[in-house]
This record gives sequence, C-alpha cells and structure tokens, in this order.
Amino acid sequence: DEKSHVCHLCLKAFRTASLLHNHLNVHTGTRAYKCSDCDMAFVTRGELSRHRRYKHTLEKPFKCSLCKYSSVEASKMKRHVRSHTGERPYACELCGYASKDAYKLKRHMLTHSGRTMIIISIGNVFVVLQVSSSCKEMW
Repeated sequence: DEKSHVCHLCLKAFRTASLLHNHLNVHTGTRAYKCSDCDMAFVTRGELSRHRRYKHTLEKPFKCSLCKYSSVEASKMKRHVRSHTGERPYACELCGYASKDAYKLKRHMLTHSGRTMIIISIGNVFVVLQVSSSCKEMW
C-alpha cells in the first residue's frame, strides 16, 4: 500500500506507475480515453467508464445486498451502505458530530468557524460561497 510513485510536478504520490501516468495527464491536459458514443474524452479510463454509465448505458453495477438501491459508482454504494450500518467515519474533532460522508463534515465545520455556506444555482451550475456570519443579512 506504499505510494512510491511521485509526480515531479506537484509531488502527489501514487501506489502504481499506471496511476501516476494517468495523473500526469491532468497536468498535460491529455484526454486519451475517448467515448465511442459521443465526442467526450477523459484523462482516465475510470472517468470514461463512469461517463458511459451515466450518459449512455445507464448501467448501475453496484447493488446493495440489503435493499433495492444500486449505483453507478462504488464510492456512492459505500456511502449508501452506511445508511444501513449507521457507520459515521467522518468525526468532528471539536464536538460530537459525525457524518457518513466527508462533504457533510466539511459543511458542519463551518458552524465552528462562524461562516455559512450559501449555494447559488445559475442554470445547471452551482456556485458554493462561504461567507462570514456578519454577511448573512445580505442574503
């Protein structure tokens, strides 16, 4: 599990040379993985596979063994299973709060900073703003 393959551009480390190679494409902008169903291209094979499932095949290969839920992504299935087990691995170091996903912990941490998260929808683009408590009156 040692990450001995290091990117010379940003020093991020990877377990395999293949993962490092895919990462380097992020820096070069190379999108070697082309979708056969549309004009999209991706940096990694995994991104292409996820795209094809969401946009073309609608396949959801990750099935919950406890209910009828299924997902395109393994990470979403892992998070879903926590709704059955009650596991909340993302714990706040400042209070007793714990979450089943990292995003909710990050959002929670704003309660300790005196900041608020505001989400603005512009068409199908969402902009997330963090503002201090004194700015909330503006919204």
